[in-house]
Amino acid sequence: MATIYRQQRDSAPSALWPALVLLGVAVTVLGLLLITNPFATAGALAALAGVALVLSGISETIAAARAENVAGAALFGILLVLGGIVILLWPGATLRVVALVVGSVLIVTGAARAILIRRSRAPGGGGRNAPTGYALAALSVVLGVLALVWPGATIVVLAILFGIQLIVTGVAETALGLALRPHGRHA
Repeated sequence: MATIYRQQRDSAPSALWPALVLLGVAVTVLGLLLITNPFATAGALAALAGVALVLSGISETIAAARAENVAGAALFGILLVLGGIVILLWPGATLRVVALVVGSVLIVTGAARAILIRRSRAPGGGGRNAPTGYALAALSVVLGVLALVWPGATIVVLAILFGIQLIVTGVAETALGLALRPHGRHA
């Protein structure tokens, strides 16, 4: 999901909105693929999970330009990309490996999201969307813990849990991109 952004009504629209929309749609589609095809082999699940983490991380990194804490928000995106690369480059990744990497990445990024929200709520910081951000951070941590605690779970369970996370993330990225697009000016 998109990191924490400055909530300024008078700020100019971002030129990056098309990239956020495209990446958000791609992440949503990957989440739907995981949910609708949960019987895929561990290799296919690993490939989908890896690509989804990389795309989500790229989206987060692009969106970091509008974050209050640019470095922290960019680090959040880089962690997602690194987790995806680990899964993609691990030859013959088993379900246990996928569960370990995805679970760890979800926990770390969920905690990082909550920390970024907390820091943005400092005096003068925007906090309008904090409840939604905290809910998404909690969802990420809960799904990560489930993946780690239940690594022997079937491919179906892991695919559905990670698919849910990706759909939520993709829809949020798409919505952010659409919110940042320029609107025609009326005189």
